[in-house]
Amino acid sequence: MTGQYSHNKYPFCSTKVNHPSVKWILPIVAIIISNFGSCTETIAPPAPFQCKTYEKLCGASPDRLGQILMDSDIINATVSKLQNAVRIPTETIYWQPDSAQNVKASDWGSFKKMHQQLADDFPTIWSNLHVETVNTYGLLITWDGLDQQLEPLLFSAHMDVVPVDQSTWDEWQHPPFSGDISYDSEQGPLIWGRGSFDDKNMMIGILQAIEQTLLDEPYFLPTRSVIVALGFDEETGGKYGAAAINDLLLKRYGQNGIYAIVDEGMNGIIEVDDVLIATPATSEKGQLNLWFNIIAPGGHSSVPPEHTAIGMAAQLIRSIEEAELPMFFTEENPATQAFRCIAEHSTSMSRNLKWDYANAMSNSKSRKRIMEHIIQQGGRQAEYLLKTSKSVNLIEGGFKGNALPDSVRFYVDTRLAMESTVNDTIDYYTVLALDVADRFDLGLQVMDNVLLAPTEKGNIIISGRGKEPSPVSPENDVWGEFVGALRGLYEDVVIPLKFNATRELVVAPSIVNIGTDSTNYWKLTENIYRFQPGFASANTMSTVHSVNEHVNVETVMHVVAFVYNYIHAI
Repeated sequence: MTGQYSHNKYPFCSTKVNHPSVKWILPIVAIIISNFGSCTETIAPPAPFQCKTYEKLCGASPDRLGQILMDSDIINATVSKLQNAVRIPTETIYWQPDSAQNVKASDWGSFKKMHQQLADDFPTIWSNLHVETVNTYGLLITWDGLDQQLEPLLFSAHMDVVPVDQSTWDEWQHPPFSGDISYDSEQGPLIWGRGSFDDKNMMIGILQAIEQTLLDEPYFLPTRSVIVALGFDEETGGKYGAAAINDLLLKRYGQNGIYAIVDEGMNGIIEVDDVLIATPATSEKGQLNLWFNIIAPGGHSSVPPEHTAIGMAAQLIRSIEEAELPMFFTEENPATQAFRCIAEHSTSMSRNLKWDYANAMSNSKSRKRIMEHIIQQGGRQAEYLLKTSKSVNLIEGGFKGNALPDSVRFYVDTRLAMESTVNDTIDYYTVLALDVADRFDLGLQVMDNVLLAPTEKGNIIISGRGKEPSPVSPENDVWGEFVGALRGLYEDVVIPLKFNATRELVVAPSIVNIGTDSTNYWKLTENIYRFQPGFASANTMSTVHSVNEHVNVETVMHVVAFVYNYIHAI
């Protein structure tokens, strides 16, 4: 099978097969002719577009899926449960202790409240399925399927949220843990509060889909087992939550013992160049977290040196922020497939630009033009899908107004491009630090390696940890079924209800800039899909990890409907 699925076993789908299209040949020929003689470099014949199409996959009738989306009782129940979850401030910080070693630590107390709230809100799950705690505060829910020989399907979400800066509380339109509801003329009802989007909407949506199935279809069993893994420290890397869940699942099912994992993502459905596209992430960028510590002699500030530790730190920060990093458009990055799929399906994009997308992998001029187009169309959000990002997020230093600081440190969060590595990025920062060390006659130590001995004027110490970009999930039959379940829900149900029209949903792989709990699950399966059902809103995305975080009710209900459809379909 090369990207095509028979739909005979899915009687609820009304779909047409999209074969590799001859319709592209004539436009491509016309484009070649129109560009002939205008290029100074030798150009190979245009490569065919890479966008694959998969059959729709429907586990239930459009009427049933529409009921889940539109039934007021189901909507009200789901909203109430999300409000309850948001009202529990499950904040995590980097220096929290291991939950297993500090079971009674106040830092983790809110997670016990969350466990009880979930048990109260989803009583049918808690009374009928196997619910267990992992490392005290993680939750693992198992729904045994009919065929125990089949690998289980796993849904991943997390209970924890990033802390709310106390100084910003007055900037929130609604208190950050209120779970308030308001109405927006464009987005409809909104639920407000920290974690309403990241990631409690996914947690509640997944659980509600299962709870509703158990209530409405008490004799239904999924074909394969379904697992729900709820971490409690995703925002700090998952080293106590998802890592412990991974260890348990590896012992229980073995390496590659899970069919597929669906985790959170920032990738909703958007319209670009008249193409309605969903871009589930089949990989995520790497991450490097570094502390830069500048040590210098202290003393009374009445006789200061030419540059204090703070001043030298400022110079290094400036070098880091001003250094330009390259953009890449390569086959290594699944996001390039999404951009090419948009070009293939767009009816408004110019023929020349389509030609550039078709040839970007082999033609440097085409590649330059399409990267400029991507930035122009998508801004920084799109740009950083194709390059490493760096952000100075924390700084500490000084202890008294009339004393020279003897230590200043700052923290840089780096998200690695798919073409980059942790070591290459450390080397990049080392070059910048060497320049500053040479300028101010300082020593330099990088990750326990002394490159320049400390001097009387001071020392720079770089430390931290990183992880490589994740493996890319293959476009295999499992991917095809995931894509098909998305298309079945949106093309047959959501789009007709929302737009009163029929439209094709293009689904193409991409990446996420964020880190997820699934980074701990690489050994469980090669099929990991990070995706947020719903129509992506720039306004909503801008509030994640910031003030005024919110989610619209429609998005949450799309999670419920998708999980329901996917479970019933496979």
